[in-house]
Amino acid sequence: MHSGPTRFISLAVAASAAALAGCSKAPDTGEFVAACVKTQATQQMCECAAKAAASKLSPDLFQAMVYDMQGKRQELAAISDKMSFDERASFAQKQFEIMGSCMKAG
Repeated sequence: MHSGPTRFISLAVAASAAALAGCSKAPDTGEFVAACVKTQATQQMCECAAKAAASKLSPDLFQAMVYDMQGKRQELAAISDKMSFDERASFAQKQFEIMGSCMKAG
């Protein structure tokens, strides 16, 4: 068992690895579909949109889209407040494109 500074460094490395692993987790398409269906969209459209969003959006923007559909305004703001006006406009355009393409497909 490590003690003193060696133990502290080991804990710091483990905490950093855990934090990085959390950042790279795959988007939860099941959560996306569940939130989407509650907006009165069809299951087929929501599955299409979940796949498209997972491939076209960063994990943070994917989660922001889920929060938006869930009506979780504080969580959405925590992400969008860090974005510039142009980034928010681009995100809105991507949301529109994703949902629009899946409306045509579904």
